[in-house]
Amino acid sequence: MPPHTGSAPAVSLQGRAATGRYAYRAKAPRPEASDYAEHAKLAYALGVHRQLLSHAQSAIRTLTAARNELIAQAIEDGLTIATVSAVTGENMKSVRTIALAYDDLHPGGVPRSAHVAALKQKSEELRAAEQHRHRITERREALIVMALRNQVCDDLELASLTGLTPDHIRRSTRGIARPA
Repeated sequence: MPPHTGSAPAVSLQGRAATGRYAYRAKAPRPEASDYAEHAKLAYALGVHRQLLSHAQSAIRTLTAARNELIAQAIEDGLTIATVSAVTGENMKSVRTIALAYDDLHPGGVPRSAHVAALKQKSEELRAAEQHRHRITERREALIVMALRNQVCDDLELASLTGLTPDHIRRSTRGIARPA
């Protein structure tokens, strides 16, 4: 039979699927549908954890600012640095630095017991918020480890989903056994 000399384009049979459409021909194996579902679940969970972590950090900043203002006002009203340090759990140098940062305060005339109670409450709220952030961070790290072990995402994709750097992902998962 003579070679094809017509004007119709020659199409490789490798490029067409049984349906007559072009087939995906990447060198990397295509993930199964269950892998897509697992990837979607993981991406969603990491997105939720990223948002929860953002909210927790915002709450910590707000609580820290409120507690620092209470510390400065308590020092201005005559509480000693040692007393404020004991109530809040901050070291004396930090308490002194916080008090010096607020130079425009005037004595409020609030009794000592009211300052102590307010400082205790705000410090407890701050500790609870920090513990909440720590739990979220631990769950995020567990999701990262699970993704790497199951080869659902690579370091770069995990970095983009979590907001961390790829180096941080590699350092934090250095001892994790990954399938070859």
